[in-house]
Amino acid sequence: GIEMLLVAFIAPAFTAGAISGEREHQTFDLLRTTLLPARSLVWGKLLSAMHYVLLPLLAAIPMQSIAFFFGGVAETEVLLSVLILALTALLFSTIGLFFSARATRTLSASVLTYASAMFVMFGVPLIVALLMVIFGFSLDSVGDTGVQIAMLYVTGALLCTNPPATALLTQYLLLNRQSLGTFSYTLTSGDTITLVSPWIPFTVIYLLLSVVFFVLAARRVRVIEE
Repeated sequence: GIEMLLVAFIAPAFTAGAISGEREHQTFDLLRTTLLPARSLVWGKLLSAMHYVLLPLLAAIPMQSIAFFFGGVAETEVLLSVLILALTALLFSTIGLFFSARATRTLSASVLTYASAMFVMFGVPLIVALLMVIFGFSLDSVGDTGVQIAMLYVTGALLCTNPPATALLTQYLLLNRQSLGTFSYTLTSGDTITLVSPWIPFTVIYLLLSVVFFVLAARRVRVIEE
């Protein structure tokens, strides 16, 4: 949890001013004189930021390994936690690069990046809670099977965009269902459906969003150069 908060606050700080800061310090024109294309420029900024963001995550692995001496913690749990943290850092870094490429000031880019990160971290759980309140507090209170399945997928998709919820649900399935990939869920009607562990759609969603924001940032830098 501490590392996740560090990622949420450190990743935007390293990328929100990566491109806008070059314009503020009047060094962006020097970058334009090089033969680097826009994609390579954004990729270099991303790698530079990720090196600093991943450093505290890698440094904490020896401390996490202390849990093995107390028992009850498997290597899979540690690896999945590092994966979720790394993907969160990647997405927040690319979001910071995107707003840094669009904004003319670092302050504006920082505000937009942190607002997006805080929405992902805290806004999504609030939306899920409101949906549960509006639609009857629990899925079991819904009588229609089709509606229950639809609500289950919508709620699960929203939770899979939130790193803390993904980590907690994945941990719950590992401990109580011994499930790393798929698991069965029984509806109130008695029907059983197969679902996937939250870390799988989380990985797919965050990788796709990271690619999208990276491409948008590169296109924006290309427009600025032109």
